[in-house]
Amino acid sequence: MDTKEKILEVALKQFNELGTDAVTVRSIAQEVGISHGNLCYHFPNTDAIILALYQKIVGEMNEQTAQALEPSSELELLLRIGERGFRILYRYKFLMLDFVRIMRRIPQIQAAYRELMKFRQQQFLQLFQNMVAKGWFVPAPVPHHYENLAERMLVNADSWIPHAEIHFDGTPEEAIRHYYRIYISEFLPLLTKKGQSLYKELFPQFS
Repeated sequence: MDTKEKILEVALKQFNELGTDAVTVRSIAQEVGISHGNLCYHFPNTDAIILALYQKIVGEMNEQTAQALEPSSELELLLRIGERGFRILYRYKFLMLDFVRIMRRIPQIQAAYRELMKFRQQQFLQLFQNMVAKGWFVPAPVPHHYENLAERMLVNADSWIPHAEIHFDGTPEEAIRHYYRIYISEFLPLLTKKGQSLYKELFPQFS
């Protein structure tokens, strides 16, 4: 691992444990074992480190989505993305815990994130429409149901980690499983018999 990656690993650990307000360039440099000046050669301030970590999580989410593009069905794609995505989000949990503060502090991240979420919402809506067409989901029970569901998924993604931090007393693994079950519950009433069969096959632990 090179120095730049080591800086990001230590910064991620400190941000997750202490929050973005408490972490400084000096505290990161001290744990990495380099000088303040050496760290600033790579990242001039903590905002630059946060931006780099944001770019890393986006890259990881894009990579795991690409890896899931050859499932047996759109339903499996949706469920696998959710399962893997929850784990990635939790690994970078400081971003969600300090979400509003980071967006106000670093407008570049806010602008990029807003554009990304617009794209994700379109992806989800197209996925839902495909699943209806192929018989995995029932037709929309009320007007605009799937448009609203696509947006609600993004709201849940933004908020489940802060909710867990306040309300959940279990281990990180237990928290991921608990909130993933809640995520899954959004889709269960929409499954056709065909969809229910695949769901039980993929996730017998939730059935």
